[in-house]
Amino acid sequence: MVKFDKEELLKLADLSALKLYDDEIDNLVDQIKKLLDYTEELSQVKLSKEVAPIKNVNTFREDEIIKFDSKPLLDQAPEKKDNFFVVPKILKQ
Repeated sequence: MVKFDKEELLKLADLSALKLYDDEIDNLVDQIKKLLDYTEELSQVKLSKEVAPIKNVNTFREDEIIKFDSKPLLDQAPEKKDNFFVVPKILKQ
């Protein structure tokens, strides 16, 4: 059985910037314990057949610089600054 308790959950929540309410902590600890126990149980399963690992092949290509006139595209933008699109800020920091 994997050791997981309230302290571990609160530490993870803090590192993940999650706000947990007192009434959900015990339930979450229980659910995570069950999940960890299940994954431990799965690791004990004996496979009858070995499966060859999939070989990932990266297909790199050289970047191509394509020169074009961006003015017609920028003219369609609702807001622009110099030669760039102005977009709403989505990050808080």
